[in-house]
Amino acid sequence: MHLINTSCTAPRRPLALASQVHSVRVTAPAQAESVGLLRARASALFAAWAMSADAQTTAKLVISELLTNAVLHGHEVMTLAIARTGPTLEITVTDHGQPKTAIPPADPDEHGRGLAIVAAVTHDLQIDETPRGWRTRARMKLDS
Repeated sequence: MHLINTSCTAPRRPLALASQVHSVRVTAPAQAESVGLLRARASALFAAWAMSADAQTTAKLVISELLTNAVLHGHEVMTLAIARTGPTLEITVTDHGQPKTAIPPADPDEHGRGLAIVAAVTHDLQIDETPRGWRTRARMKLDS
């Protein structure tokens, strides 16, 4: 498994530390294996940002749910973008590339609640169709 593209933005300082990174954008194949890889990348960033354990757990849940939706219902490639602006964390998942056939859930009682969970633990959830796929953006307030 390899990442297709990764970018970070940080203040204009040489050798910026992860704690100074304002945003990260990672593109990977829309496959189940990518979900854990991208979640691990985000975990490292959250730790560097000194986010509380509760905020990290919530953010990783949001990432897992949004990426899993992209794997199951999206296109062949997905991009995870994470941005921190003051007390707000924004998590965006965009799927793009060629459409793929959705994978039907094995047990309807075990699937279909992901976006409801994300809406419950964040303060803003937006889902938009783009010319090349779907973009889902969730914003959550961080502890001071």
